[in-house]
Amino acid sequence: MQFHERINKIKYGLIPVLGLLFLLWYIRSAGADVVYSDYIRIIDEYLPDVSDLSRLLVPDILTRIPASFAARAFNVRTFGFSVTFDRMLTLAGMGLIALVLYFYMYRHRIGIFWQLMTGIILFSLNKWEILLNGTAWAHVVSFGLFFLNYQLIDLLWTGEADAKQELMLMLMPFLWLLFAGEYIASYACTMILICLLGILTGGANSWAGKGEKGMFVGILSMTLAALLLYMLSRHYAVWEHAGAADTGIKELVLSQPWFLPRFFIKTFAGTAAGQETLQAFFAGGRALPDTAVMAAGMIVLAAYVFAFILYFAGDMLEKTVFPLILLISGLMNHILVTAGRWIFLREDYALSSRYAGQFMIGIIGILIVFALYGRDDKRVKRRAAQRRKKRIVAAAAAVSVFIAAGNCYTTYQEIRKAPYREANYENMAAALLNHEDHTEEDLCRIMEWHKDPAVLYRAIGILEENRFNVFRVPVFEEGAEDAG
Repeated sequence: MQFHERINKIKYGLIPVLGLLFLLWYIRSAGADVVYSDYIRIIDEYLPDVSDLSRLLVPDILTRIPASFAARAFNVRTFGFSVTFDRMLTLAGMGLIALVLYFYMYRHRIGIFWQLMTGIILFSLNKWEILLNGTAWAHVVSFGLFFLNYQLIDLLWTGEADAKQELMLMLMPFLWLLFAGEYIASYACTMILICLLGILTGGANSWAGKGEKGMFVGILSMTLAALLLYMLSRHYAVWEHAGAADTGIKELVLSQPWFLPRFFIKTFAGTAAGQETLQAFFAGGRALPDTAVMAAGMIVLAAYVFAFILYFAGDMLEKTVFPLILLISGLMNHILVTAGRWIFLREDYALSSRYAGQFMIGIIGILIVFALYGRDDKRVKRRAAQRRKKRIVAAAAAVSVFIAAGNCYTTYQEIRKAPYREANYENMAAALLNHEDHTEEDLCRIMEWHKDPAVLYRAIGILEENRFNVFRVPVFEEGAEDAG
């Protein structure tokens, strides 16, 4: 039995390990170690003196992601401000998500089909932008930490959490403030709803008289306190949104009443296939018809509703709350992206690859619900009920294959684009090294910088003077120079 269990653990670990190796290959194949876009602002604001605490201890500290200060200091001193280092932190965040899912699926004996579906979603390249843009590493790590938190809540729900894990649950909302930034909002809203549900029901063990209502009250209090701290810090922040419209929400609703509903639905379409895939679906480069994009979004939204119904119809609340948390968290992310990004007045913004990491949380929740519902249930004895359940499971599998197929196609397209993305980064590196040969407008375009050009040139000066990133001189070349 021991040997059998070891083999079982290895089988459950194959997809996560292969998936992470695939992402590592993609990052190495599609990226080059060069700063651009958001890095320009970071360089201008925080470099070269990354140890200056006055830049950390500011009123809006929690919006600046405190954990990034320590990581940035290590990066600058050890690697000369390497984007590759940040991308590896992003990969570590993906690894944490994979690890949590591995333990959950092993614990609940999720079948291989659903493991594969989940792996396709988790390791899909529809999130290529957050994989390659190293500035997103803290957000991806925060998603991994959220998954860990949700797993511990699930253990508390079933009465399996020990005293150390309960203490961790009390402290986690404050620890996540170091990493999460604005994503603390969706996390907090999710935790508040689950804690309220736990207080009302006592968790899965309420039927046995072993409720954990006191713990849920404590976690709820800590979550609210952490959220209030973030809101206080956010009050002092000054936000810049390049390209944002001056239109107010009331004016938008009156002038374009269908814009927000369409934007919201399209955020779901982005989980089925990547933005660039949807916008150039056919070989000729023609965009997928808008009606088809809306239809894809409606299918995914319907899958959410379907999963919620199956979760409660299948009495899963008595056994596990983890998939319910993922469903709620996923929906929260769709709502928050709609609420925060409508200001650009572009519906295609809803499909952006940068949000794929947030949206995949709900899709994984859907797949886990389908997997748990599809398992053999000895309580279903009547033939009519068995046939009905088989039809439901078949429908769930069909929806899952539809979403997975879109992700597979997007991944295929991104693999083909990897050399071109790498060439684009190499072009950026060449432009930085020879910035005097480019016009201001041309340099801003190449570096994907859409704000004040003076900030870009200050950043280049800092890099060049301190030999950071593309200006870094290898040790053996420095020695050769000294010898000369």
